[in-house]
Amino acid sequence: MAKPFPLQALLEHSRHRTEAAERLLRILKRREEAARQRLEELHGFKRDYQQRLAGRGATGMDIHLLRDFHAFLVKLDVAIHQQTGEVDKALGNWRAAHANWLVLRQKVKAYETLASRHHAREAASQEKRDQRLTDENALRKHGARGEKSVI
Repeated sequence: MAKPFPLQALLEHSRHRTEAAERLLRILKRREEAARQRLEELHGFKRDYQQRLAGRGATGMDIHLLRDFHAFLVKLDVAIHQQTGEVDKALGNWRAAHANWLVLRQKVKAYETLASRHHAREAASQEKRDQRLTDENALRKHGARGEKSVI
């Protein structure tokens, strides 16, 4: 009978940790993409307001309205700066999780290699045992035939 792989529990544990790391990677990637989308929306708002300002500025506008436009554009710049920080943070979190996932995946591959070698050795041992049994049975049969023919 083949011996079980002695590190099977570690292999399974490593696989579970790697799967959890993969789930975390997907979550962090979605967060990063959402942060990038919000940043693009802010850039779009800013372009729209700059176009409105240019359109209204050409025809003339009240100073209070002009001041409001500029104040809002400053607020959009602050929001863009903050959102850029959020995108950078989300990307950093994803990169850190990705590095961790690579380490975990490498451990799983190492354990799988060890398991594969173990199973190959066990299969070879089983094959030798089977061959030995076959040879012994053949010798017994041959020995039994030889005794009958001598009598």
